[in-house]
Amino acid sequence: MKVKSSIKSGAEYLCTKLGEVVTAVEQVAVVKGLAMWEVERKIGAGIRKRLIVSERSLVEPAAIPA
Repeated sequence: MKVKSSIKSGAEYLCTKLGEVVTAVEQVAVVKGLAMWEVERKIGAGIRKRLIVSERSLVEPAAIPA
């Protein structure tokens, strides 16, 4: 079951739990009405790690004050 969300696959977001910029891959589940997204972050040169986080923890980098 998919939940309509403002997160777009392939776009970059700031993950508040990690404090890093991640790339949204796809919505993988719905837990208690909240969309869960698989995201990918870069660790080093060419190394990437995939995690599953809630939609609530993803924020557009442009929406954060400098």
